[in-house]
Parts: sequence; structure tokens; C-alpha cells
Amino acid sequence: MKVKLHHFCKNKKIINIIFTIVLLALVFQLLSCEKVTKYLQDDKISGKYAFTLTRINSYQDTTMIKGKRGTEYPEYSTTYDDVYLYEDGEGNIVGNCKIWKLQGTRDGQDVELDLYIHPQGTLNLDESIDNMQKFTTMNLTIDDFGNLEGDGLYYPYEYYPEIENETYSVSANKIEELSSFEEINTRFCFCDVISSISSFLISCLTDGIFRPIGNCYLHKDGGGYYIFGHKGPGSILPAYTQTVYFPFEWSWCKVRAYHFEISLEGETLTYEVLKTTMEALDKKLENFTSELGFDNLQGLFDAMDDFYNEFGGFAISTAYDTHTHNLSIYVNQDSKRNEEAKHHIFIQSLVDAFNPHVGTVYVYSGHHIHDSWHLRRSDFGVCNSQLLIMYLIGTNKVNYD
Repeated sequence: MKVKLHHFCKNKKIINIIFTIVLLALVFQLLSCEKVTKYLQDDKISGKYAFTLTRINSYQDTTMIKGKRGTEYPEYSTTYDDVYLYEDGEGNIVGNCKIWKLQGTRDGQDVELDLYIHPQGTLNLDESIDNMQKFTTMNLTIDDFGNLEGDGLYYPYEYYPEIENETYSVSANKIEELSSFEEINTRFCFCDVISSISSFLISCLTDGIFRPIGNCYLHKDGGGYYIFGHKGPGSILPAYTQTVYFPFEWSWCKVRAYHFEISLEGETLTYEVLKTTMEALDKKLENFTSELGFDNLQGLFDAMDDFYNEFGGFAISTAYDTHTHNLSIYVNQDSKRNEEAKHHIFIQSLVDAFNPHVGTVYVYSGHHIHDSWHLRRSDFGVCNSQLLIMYLIGTNKVNYD
């Protein structure tokens, strides 16, 4: 009898333990479900997010540009860690990421976000969303932790017809909460980009002094921006001025073909005033003449005199890819003797001077010059490649488009 009682008590303890475990599991599950339900019904998605974009399918650019095809550049994910979203009480969402604006709606767990880009021309951060272009839509789902997952689809864009075939996945992690619309951060300065540029064109030719073509007024052109103006040489300095073309699109890290036209415009200096200006630069800038491939200023003037007498008014510019380190020399002139201008001793001396410092030098000549570059476009500091454009010397203006 004692043995049976012992077994009964032992079995009862086991039953009690099993019952307790099951009860705790049920309570835990109920609490978990209650927490999720409460989040989905009451909590807002307002906050600062890090959006990571990864390609799903991508247009493969097979164009040969400066010895390489677009398919030869790898593609990889990129993260925008300053996306601000604010949701009102009715499920409407507004936000921004740097200069882009976002607008969308929420329905339960589902969120639809549209991203808008600025129209062509001078950037206006106060531009109404009605005057901007819808660039892409993201269909997202809120998970149990307040993060967003989903995918995005691009709309047709006149500058890149193939973009409508591209899709990408989105993973957005909330970094911090926002309690009001006023907390959305709209501060962004493209002029900060210049701090990330280092090239011999700045350090040697200008003694490390950046001389902008114009004020930092941000001209939107195609899929990027001219940060310091797009007309050389500028209104203040008549030579050795620079601007930066900055590819800037909502995308994963990928290379796209960008097409440019460099056009000769009216006279800005007489030839004699140009020579006087260059004499002043020679006194101000160390190694000015030797950096252009000449032993002294008189040797430079002799070559330049001969070029001017043969071809008339001119403008010499360069473009430098900070990613591939290739450089183009643009010889804008009106004579229609483009091949002769390219091979003139004045231009060839520039080629010889630049060659040791860059990847490959390409020379173009004409009234209207067409050039193409493979540029990475995305958030700066992540994967993009800026194009540094320098107006070197000339009697005429140039428009960069």
C-alpha cells in the first residue's frame, strides 16, 4: 500500500509540473498576442528609419563607355539612415530623406509610400509635392517590432527610359521615435559633398583652394545635380574654376550611363585680358605653369597664341571621375577643325601633363561636345562617384548640360 501511494504522489507531481508549464505557455502566448494587437491598432510608425535597398531585378547596361561596360561594375545594397516619417491620427504619412519627399498611407499593417524627386532646374527645398515628380512607390508591411519590409517599383523617367523595368526590396529599421511633425529633419547641404573629394586637380592646380564656378545653388540636371553652378568660368573668377556633378537617386549602389553636352557660348574675356589673368595666376599659384606641361609662362603663351590664331575663341575644360580616375579634356572651339584642334601642341601638352596623375585621358573637340560617363548613383559616402568639372582657361563661356 505504501508503494502504490508513493507512485501516486510521484505521478501527481509530474502532472502538476506539466500542467503548470502548459498554463504558463498559454498565458505567455495570450500576452504576446495582446501586445502585437495593441501595437498594430494604436502605435504610429512615426520615427527615424534606416532604409536598405537591394535590387530584385535590374536593367543591365551593356554600353561601352571609356573602355568598360556597365555590367562590369558590381551592384550591391545601400542604406539611407536618415529617412524621417510622421503618421497622423488618420493613417496619413509624410516624410523626407535629405532633399526627397515622401507621402503615403497606412492601412493596418500595410504601408504604401511614394517618393518624390525635384523637377529639372534650380533646386527649391520648399517645392510643393504637387510640382515634384513621383519617382517610385514602396509597398511595405509593419512587423511586430515596428520595422518595415517590402519592395519598390520605379516609374518611367524620361532621362532613363529603362528604369521602369527595375525593382528592389526594402528593409527599414526604426532608429528612434518621433513625437511630432516638427521633429522631421529637413536639413541637408550638398555643399558638404566637396569635403569628400580629393584629386590632384584640386590639390595641385589650385594649391588646394577650391574655386567654385558659382554659388552652391544646386541645379538639377538628369539624375544628378550641378552643385556649384553649370556655366563656366563663372561670374567672379575668369579661369580655373570648378563645379561638381553629383549623381543622386533613390537606388541601390549601381552604375548608370550619364550623358553630357558641353557647349561653347559667347565671349567672356578678350584674348589679351585672358593672358593678363594667367600672368596673375602664375604669380599666385605655385607650379602653375609646370602643372600644365610647360617650362615657363612664355612657353605656355607661345603655344596658346598659336592655338588662338588657328582656331579663334576657345574654352578648355576637364572632367574627372573620382571613382575610375579617368579624365576628359573638352576643347570647345568654333572652327570645325576638331581633329586638328585635339592634336595641337597646346592641347597635347595638357594631355602629357595630366597623364601621370590619372587613369586615362580622353580628348574631345567641337562647338557642341557629347561625352558619356558610367557613374554610381546613390547616397554620397556610400557608393556614388562624383564628376569634378574644371573650367581651365579660355576666352568664351561654356554651358555644361
